[in-house]
Amino acid sequence: MVPWRCFHDLEGRRLYRVDGFGAGMGAMRIVTRPQPLVPMDIAQWCSLFGLSHDERDFVIPLVQAMDRVFLKIRSDQIKQEISQIFKG
Repeated sequence: MVPWRCFHDLEGRRLYRVDGFGAGMGAMRIVTRPQPLVPMDIAQWCSLFGLSHDERDFVIPLVQAMDRVFLKIRSDQIKQEISQIFKG
């Protein structure tokens, strides 16, 4: 439960990159791509909630793994949206 709570709590601190795609006078799409959670933010969250060293060793890699899965899923969604818009 703790890794999920950390992941969820830190979502608001996530940075996003804006990318725009266009085809001349045709279709255009601007998307925001989520960036990985900052490891220091995860460590600070662990400190804020008083996690022990052993708990941190468990939580930090698990949150990073959850983040990689989230980023992959979101990237796939963006690719699918772009390919639908620019079919042709």
